[in-house]
This record gives sequence, structure tokens and C-alpha cells, in this order.
Amino acid sequence: MDDSESIKISMPAAVKPHVPQEERPLEQCMAEAKMLMVELEGGLSDGLTTLGPDGAESLSLYRADILGLEAWVEAGRKLVLLARPDLALAEPLAQRLGASLRTTGGDKDILFKQVIWENEIIAAQAAYMGRDMDDLPALGLAGLAVCPPESPEWVKGVCHIVTGAPAGRGAVRELVDRLLADYVPEDI
Repeated sequence: MDDSESIKISMPAAVKPHVPQEERPLEQCMAEAKMLMVELEGGLSDGLTTLGPDGAESLSLYRADILGLEAWVEAGRKLVLLARPDLALAEPLAQRLGASLRTTGGDKDILFKQVIWENEIIAAQAAYMGRDMDDLPALGLAGLAVCPPESPEWVKGVCHIVTGAPAGRGAVRELVDRLLADYVPEDI
């Protein structure tokens, strides 16, 4: 075979990466979002963990992100926080925000399907924010896939939105502000 001949390998359609942003317009994806699933350490915090002398962990949370999630819940939308099983501060945070808490240890696609089924919504109505490779299965199923800018390129490639603000420093607030841009509280 000479240089003019090239071997072309094509991947079967079932193997090709799912790219949600090619399916529906962004405005439609945003308008349909009724539930927000956020990785606690993948979107709500910057991923830094502080260990105290007693071994207790703490995370730094950005106040604007918390206010954004409170606004989301006050607007009557569903909020699900995702955290690893041993993260002690996850439960008090979920209770404070009026959110459901789900622990993850893998298989986030299965967890995503369970959560939407339990909340009686369809995938198109669920927004998912995560930032790492283990979030890819759920991001590929979500009606609105979102990640912060420090995410790997593979993750960014399947997301509808890559926020301008980093995780733990306004990414969640930026997303919620966009999703609630047309929302007007009834008590105003």
C-alpha cells in the first residue's frame, strides 16, 4: 500500500460518543429543566478538602452558589445533591437547602435513571452538573448537561453549557441564574 491509499476506520453508531448539544436547541433544553442534579464536589465546591486534627473533612462553599440553589428550590424546582457516601457534611447541607441527597460510588447513569424515575420526570427535564470523567454517563443522559471550565475536554465535549465561573466559585449560581432568567416570584 502506498501513501496515497489510506485506511479508513469507521466506528459503529452505537460506539460513537453521545453529544447532547447536537440534539435540541439550548433554549429548549434550559426551558424544560425542572430538576437540577449537582455533584457536591464536582460543581458546588472547588474540590479542595480540608482535614481537621480529628480527621473531619470540610469543604469550602461559595455563598452565591448556595443562594442560587435556594432560589432554585424557592421557584418550586427539584434539587438533588450528589455526594460520596462518607462525606459527612452532605446531609446537613441537603437538609438546609431542601434538597434530596443521593450518594454515589459509581454507575452515575443508573443513579440518574433512578432519580428521574423517583421524581416522576423524564430525562429531558433534568439538568446535571458534574466535572469529571465519571460524570460522562449521566451527562450523556441529561436533558441539560453542564460542567465548569476546569473539566476535561471529553466532559466539555458532551455538555450543553460550560460555565464561565469555576466550580465552587460561582458555576452553580451562573447556571441557576440562566435557568431562572424568566422566572418571577409570585410574592413580588
